[in-house]
Amino acid sequence: MAVNFLKTADFLQEELQSFFRVLRHGSDVETIRKAAERLRQTIDEIEPLADDPGDAWKDLSPDQRWGYLRVLSHLGTADHEIKVANQHIQKRTMINS
Repeated sequence: MAVNFLKTADFLQEELQSFFRVLRHGSDVETIRKAAERLRQTIDEIEPLADDPGDAWKDLSPDQRWGYLRVLSHLGTADHEIKVANQHIQKRTMINS
């Protein structure tokens, strides 16, 4: 089954936006932790789909190629933002201890 990279990219972008909303409005460490866990689960589900398409790249439509590149970009952003959020959680946990 072929991956629809456009839909996958849109889904991942929605998950990132949801995560950013929590960061903007959720000062509760547990809420941020849960949002980071949800985003990590999403990354873990999507990462295998983003393997290098190799020779199949030439068979992808231009839209699907763009979708693939968006997926890679969103995965990198999501991974980075989770690391930053986890550092923030650790600092707040140490301060509250």
